[in-house]
Amino acid sequence: MGEYGGSAFLVLYLLLVVAFGIPALMAECALGRHTRRGPVGAFHRAGMPGATFWSGLLLVTIVMAGSYYGVILADVLRQGVRFSLAAIGPTAPQGEPRFATSMVWVLVTVSVTCVTIAWGLRRGIERVSVFGLPLFFVMLIALIVYVLRQDGAMQGLRQFLRPSVGDLKPTTALAALGQAVFSLGLGGTLMVTYGSYMREQDSIPRTAIGTAVADVAAALLAGMLIVPAVFVVGVPLDSGPGLMFNTLPAVFNGMPGGDVVGAAFFLGVFLVGMLSLVAVYEVAVGAAEDALGWSRAKGVVVFGVVQLVASIPAVLSVRYIAWSDLIWGTTMMPLGSALAVVAVAWFVGRARLLEELSRHSRMPVMPLLVYWMKFVVPLGIAVILVYGWWDALRG
Repeated sequence: MGEYGGSAFLVLYLLLVVAFGIPALMAECALGRHTRRGPVGAFHRAGMPGATFWSGLLLVTIVMAGSYYGVILADVLRQGVRFSLAAIGPTAPQGEPRFATSMVWVLVTVSVTCVTIAWGLRRGIERVSVFGLPLFFVMLIALIVYVLRQDGAMQGLRQFLRPSVGDLKPTTALAALGQAVFSLGLGGTLMVTYGSYMREQDSIPRTAIGTAVADVAAALLAGMLIVPAVFVVGVPLDSGPGLMFNTLPAVFNGMPGGDVVGAAFFLGVFLVGMLSLVAVYEVAVGAAEDALGWSRAKGVVVFGVVQLVASIPAVLSVRYIAWSDLIWGTTMMPLGSALAVVAVAWFVGRARLLEELSRHSRMPVMPLLVYWMKFVVPLGIAVILVYGWWDALRG
């Protein structure tokens, strides 16, 4: 939002979640449950031409996205530990971490994620989600209340909620599409894998809508915290990937008990973010089990090493993170989601897709939804990608 048009970005993001995100989420879950496979097996079972190439490309995409995402989480963890130590007692001033120090934090992040994967989905993800997420949401709301009471915060909130149509550009649509896809876990990998674990009695439309509503709520709450805080602290809104790290520590340093609050917040962000990283690892490990016949333990270890090596460029350059997010998160993941929608809507077939979507669903699933998935969603994603990149390269 800070980099791509302010509130105009927010409006486009919300529209794209409804128009493309929710239908694509339904389609990816339906593809996974219908085939009972991760992305490699799902594309093959759907009968999509070039299934091996497309699934391989999507796995590379998720691996690359996970590499820089893990580096960001490692810095979140570092901030959380720094505030924790400051809450215990005086600490020496800290500057920017050196390469070796940063890699240690990445190693810790990768190790924690691998242990969670090895522990199992139900014990590793479900238990952490059930207890950790509600606590984090409560803390987020409390912080929003605190920040909005500071001088200059309401100006930031007004800017957050007031769209500026003049800021709309093709690159804004490209970034909004990428954010919608990335935050919903789309891309032909994560949700296909989770869909393969869904029970027959689970309603796919209800799950997709509930997921999107919760995701948008989290995004809006995060924006309502960080954007007003930017105006309180005086940091440029278009600072890029480091905006949270430049803004919130200054807020915590100026509030009573800020070290304790800062520690709880950044460790909470790490916990929430790690759940997404776990999903990335689960896709890759599951693909290794399906395609190569590896044991789960071997897949976890090998992929952990791959992620550690792939994270090195992101540790060396923040600009690399921004460009990687533009390529892998903003471009390739929407493309992957479009491919998954094509696989289920064109090759699984209308009748089977309708059956999958209607199963145990109290919501009437109209055939029009299938046509929307079949034609509008892939074409709309393609148009935004082409015009967005054209505008970016021209500029």
